[in-house]
Amino acid sequence: MENELVRLKIVGITYNQIENGMYAMVLEDMDGSLRLPIIIGYNEAQSIECMLQKIKTPRPLTHEFTTEILGAFDIVIESVVIKQLENGIFTADVTLRQGERKSVIDARSSDAIAIAMRVDAPVFTSRTLLERCGIDRESFAPRNLHDSSRQSIPVKKAIERVKNPSVSPYEGESLDSLRRMMEEAVREEDYEKAGEIKMEIDKRRAGANNVIDQ
Repeated sequence: MENELVRLKIVGITYNQIENGMYAMVLEDMDGSLRLPIIIGYNEAQSIECMLQKIKTPRPLTHEFTTEILGAFDIVIESVVIKQLENGIFTADVTLRQGERKSVIDARSSDAIAIAMRVDAPVFTSRTLLERCGIDRESFAPRNLHDSSRQSIPVKKAIERVKNPSVSPYEGESLDSLRRMMEEAVREEDYEKAGEIKMEIDKRRAGANNVIDQ
């Protein structure tokens, strides 16, 4: 059936070798036959990885903060449905319920799943999309995915940055890499991240000017 929905589970995060600083969130159907990789950003990958590794951060992350807001107003996430736009970008429909009232809102797939994991909300996609974009499970062997996930995302380092905000999350990136990351963030409409990267670029430029002035 064209509109049949298939329930998914997240099985891991793996580093994307093609795009620097990007990660693939790997979802799998409940039968374990097909896997759906979705490219996501660094911050979202860390948030999801914290849930996978059951790591408690000293302060709430953005997705935890969102979850707290939903709970405070008795808003329940009934489901997340992954879909794909014409340009190939994955997005999600999130169905919310507050009492008798229901709403469906559009969200980035990574944000929707990061929040869904925190409230045990089911994640689905259409059978058509999974068969078109999914790949055979053997292409993402569990052991390789597990190892790659834990090696590629420095979650503990991220927690240290929460404790010490003066440490920049982009400390090891070159200016060219930062510019590419900022452009990618703008394309994904993640303006908060783009603003953070721009601040890092401006800070480095100012530092370079100070050196020259001296």
